[in-house]
Amino acid sequence: MLCWISEGEDLMSMQERNLDLAGWLSIANAIIAIPSVALSLFPGPMEGPEGKALHLLFLLVGLGLFLYVITTLKGLLNSRFQFHGVDIYISLLVWGNITLAILDLFSLWSRKIEFLVEILSIFAFVPFGIIAIMFAARLLRLPGDLYGLLKPFSYISIVSGVCYATVILAPLGIIAGAVTDVILGVIFFRAADQPAPPGKIENIPIE
Repeated sequence: MLCWISEGEDLMSMQERNLDLAGWLSIANAIIAIPSVALSLFPGPMEGPEGKALHLLFLLVGLGLFLYVITTLKGLLNSRFQFHGVDIYISLLVWGNITLAILDLFSLWSRKIEFLVEILSIFAFVPFGIIAIMFAARLLRLPGDLYGLLKPFSYISIVSGVCYATVILAPLGIIAGAVTDVILGVIFFRAADQPAPPGKIENIPIE
């Protein structure tokens, strides 16, 4: 019995550490968005090899942070709230971000098709924005207030999705997305401070 309690406590502690890590990584993702907007508005410095290397670094780090954060959010929703209503949209967002990253890589290393790839990337913003809107709208059905931040997170996510869908407002969408990343970071911190009841420990995935 004491052994079971100890294992349960260790599992809960590990989950809390994962949530804290996800919180800091979500905020880091928001910080990375600032230079990303600057680079999209002023692409001149990105022409040389150093600029391309910097672009590649931001691309890979940003993608890695997004994948960790979004999968942790899915685990939190599934385990703490038994809510699976946005699972499909999270999967689409994951593949959408991977697709955009691949297109971005092609634009960096293949100058012959650079213009075509840029056009495809721009058009990819439209379905990406629509999926983000559908994700946030469905998340509002969550049976709970997501530690008091459900509405701010969802509404600003909808604003970000609308900006992406218009294409021309995509830079504003990045900024709105950075705000949602900060809010999501706070959600993770609050979730870590309010661990799941012992009876639900076994349902919490370990990342």
